[in-house]
Amino acid sequence: MSKMDTLQVFLAAQAELLRYAVRITGDTVEAEDVVQEAWLRFRSITSARVLEEPNGYLFRIVQNLALDRQRRKKRETQIFARGDAAAIALVPSDRPSQHVGAEAKDELAALRRALAQLPERTRRAFEMHRFEEMKLVEIAAELRISKSLAHSLVIDAVEFCKAALRRDW
Repeated sequence: MSKMDTLQVFLAAQAELLRYAVRITGDTVEAEDVVQEAWLRFRSITSARVLEEPNGYLFRIVQNLALDRQRRKKRETQIFARGDAAAIALVPSDRPSQHVGAEAKDELAALRRALAQLPERTRRAFEMHRFEEMKLVEIAAELRISKSLAHSLVIDAVEFCKAALRRDW
């Protein structure tokens, strides 16, 4: 299914999807969020495979998302209505686990080692692009090189870092 076909299927069903989501959530704003999230999931899925019943699939996505939101809202209400410390302890933390944190530190250290091995200009182009969010045109002006060379430097650095991380992991 092409992007245009996917968009047309979604647009044709959008008003009905919104009404359906409102019936489940009881809230127009919440329903709009559900439909928007459904579009993102639908687009992602249809880019990876062909669906025989795209409309039905789209409605199923909306139903699942709306019901998930309702369940989450109910759990949050139960947890926070009591207000006791035991209930608050049931809320999962957004902090990564110690294991994930340690892995992230190791990966960052490997990335720093890889960056240290790059030629100065390549490293600097990468840092400007990835960390300072500069555009290739700005990098080219800063380093006094062509835009295509700036692009090549950034790509080279990315590929080098990917290879270095694969080696270390």
